Amino acid sequence: MCGLRYGFWILLVALAAPCADTPIIPHTVCEILHDLSTFESGPVAALGRYSFRDDGLWLNEQACAGIPGPPALRLTEDPKDGPRAPGNFELDGVTLNQKFAQVRKGTTLGKFRFGSTDYDRWAVVYGNLQAATGAAAGKAGAELRFRGDGVVVFLMTDR
Repeated sequence: MCGLRYGFWILLVALAAPCADTPIIPHTVCEILHDLSTFESGPVAALGRYSFRDDGLWLNEQACAGIPGPPALRLTEDPKDGPRAPGNFELDGVTLNQKFAQVRKGTTLGKFRFGSTDYDRWAVVYGNLQAATGAAAGKAGAELRFRGDGVVVFLMTDR
């Protein structure tokens, strides 16, 4: 009888343990824009050059073969309706490293004469996508709505 109780408690603990989330696979701006309709269905972790300019925040690459518009996502902070990051926000490190190296081959950070690195950085931004329409489509292929700073991960390069 004691063995049965012990087994029952192990079963209860196993059922109560939280399920581990699988690591999130990041996708480059070019991957997203090549197949935007697939990525519009749910949250996505987008990887690219995070640029702060007078006209807004952008996640972009310098060029994407086969993309009709600019290789950019306009970033819009939406603290109310932006997607919440999963409880265990973990990026797939192997995939991230491979894709980050690929992005860095074709895209560079801007060099500013006043020395600030705040205007261009590498980042992964977790959010929901919506195709750009009208005049907005001339500046970006889509809009990426994110909840806030908690879903923006800045990446460092080895120096």
